[in-house]
Amino acid sequence: MNITTIIELENREVEDMARGRLVFAQEQINENIVETCVECFESEDTNEEISTEDAMQRVFDHLKDVGVIPSEVEDFSFEMPSCGQLKKAESSYDIPQKVILTYMS
Repeated sequence: MNITTIIELENREVEDMARGRLVFAQEQINENIVETCVECFESEDTNEEISTEDAMQRVFDHLKDVGVIPSEVEDFSFEMPSCGQLKKAESSYDIPQKVILTYMS
């Protein structure tokens, strides 16, 4: 039997564990809609780009180190708050705030 575990993380939590900040790309679709995608992460230390795959590997490794994910788990998948179309609310756009990490044990 396989058990799938889903971990929902706030953007800030992911940024802390990845030691980088999310970099969003935005494209204005029309006056009321903006498409927002996670482009990459930017390292806190060097300001260099970190691929989303490398950043999420850091998050996965951190969660294993602190015992949230069992040490025998080797594979994972993730969903970033990427490429969503946002409707204008008042005068600003809300950036998607959840990252989903999934693994099977």
